Amino acid sequence: MLVAVLVTGVVWPGDDVDPIQALAVHLDVPAASVEEVLLVRKSLDARHRKRRWVANFRVVLAAAVEAELIGRGLHGVRQWTERDGGRYGLTIDTPTVIRSWPGGVRPVVVGAGPAGLFTALRLAEAGASVLLLERGEPVEERVRTVNRFWRGAPLESESNVVYGEGGAGTFSDGKIYTRKRDGLLGYVFQRLVDFGADPAILHTAWAHLGTDRVRKILPVFRARLDELGVELRYGACVERFLVEDGRCVGVALADGESIRRAPVVVAAGHSARDTYAALVEAGCSAERRPISIGARIEHPQELVDRARYGGDRGDLPPASYRLTHSPRRGRSAHTFCMCPGGMVVPASAQQERVVVNGMSFASRRAYWANSAVIVAVRETEYPGPGPLAGLRYQDRIEAAAWRATESWAAPAQRVVDFLEGRLSDDLPRTSYPLGVASADLRSVLGEGIAGGLRKALMSFEREVPGFAGPEGVLIGPETRTTSPLRFHRGDDLHSTSVRDLLPVGEGAGYAGGIASAALDGVRAADAVIAACLSGT
Repeated sequence: MLVAVLVTGVVWPGDDVDPIQALAVHLDVPAASVEEVLLVRKSLDARHRKRRWVANFRVVLAAAVEAELIGRGLHGVRQWTERDGGRYGLTIDTPTVIRSWPGGVRPVVVGAGPAGLFTALRLAEAGASVLLLERGEPVEERVRTVNRFWRGAPLESESNVVYGEGGAGTFSDGKIYTRKRDGLLGYVFQRLVDFGADPAILHTAWAHLGTDRVRKILPVFRARLDELGVELRYGACVERFLVEDGRCVGVALADGESIRRAPVVVAAGHSARDTYAALVEAGCSAERRPISIGARIEHPQELVDRARYGGDRGDLPPASYRLTHSPRRGRSAHTFCMCPGGMVVPASAQQERVVVNGMSFASRRAYWANSAVIVAVRETEYPGPGPLAGLRYQDRIEAAAWRATESWAAPAQRVVDFLEGRLSDDLPRTSYPLGVASADLRSVLGEGIAGGLRKALMSFEREVPGFAGPEGVLIGPETRTTSPLRFHRGDDLHSTSVRDLLPVGEGAGYAGGIASAALDGVRAADAVIAACLSGT
């Protein structure tokens, strides 16, 4: 009889070493008793200047050997459990196929970002006839449109860094790690690999795709949706949701067309403010959520490498960091979406509004490193009534950023100048493609956020020497780290106030990145499938 154990914290033996032999030596068992070795997680351990790769393995052994190992109490060795399969993405929960799909269930998915794409895929794999609506362009045209904007062309309000096939994640680092672990995560990761992602994402602890690889995956994803019969329509902006007797029966597009089919899954991303206003107008119950706002901080990647590795990185990957500041009093702050070897990019979708984000390519070879440094904002700070007040709060800061430069150039300050309360006379070259202009970020962000940002920067300097030094530049504002509202959903993921309307993903307040958004979309699809199976 064979059984499996989880072996953690193994120093990576190297690609050219027989893993069975290496694990047998590590466990002090005969190599003949090791039937199978599977790498489930690999990560870089740079603590205390010890730079080494460590790995976790699923090891299949003879039962007698496993019992002897467990009895020895060897550190980092325990029995493999079903939960581990989900935790490491090895369990892949595929959808239940419904051979005779109910004729009255014709799903509409709004938005072709991670949540919308995976909702449509999961439903189509189960046998549904799916209509997928995307307000922006296919990724190939979208990339050209964005590049023209970065070279000085006017902003296209319906196809930009946040609208279009792939969502905002298309122009990002493509991070796909998440704290959520279950069989659906394995499904998401495996489908990404099927569509062209590097198989290393299946075991890399801090996996990322890179914007260039995302752009190659999306056309393959699209082709698979087409094979499954999904109708994907671009340039289709939803203006209203059609509700009759408390039930959503379809959508009305900006061009005047009405589409009557349901249920409607809304996966419009965190920047589709008009879509969320339309949901509220349709009667979807929602509440305000706290958010975090700040700026991108950019350094030479070499500075981060020295701080994290204690010297040149050699053949190690570009160094990164995740920093938090949690004072007993005052605002908490943390870094977010760190992009090693990346660039700061414009992420505006509205005219005369400036907002920034971070992006990197798969190789992460750019000169700079950047991350968001963001400060907590309570929902009670939003001006005015209603669940949309947080959107207005974000917009006010983005408008102030535009006024600070009167252009698409982003307001910026050297970190040392920001801390001293003075304008920067000599801004260095940055990665921001539309240029930066010296401005007082305190006036853009407001004193509350700026005060929290100053304290966080000084705290982070102690962890990453040079973080608050003269080579650091703040480029702002970073306002759209998460949605400032959440729509109320039941256990079946339907809106609690409008049946057959399922708000999902980041914009609905239920995700915080590519992987978690995709997972939420899969769960929405499964909720629709479950309702069909039960006849409700």
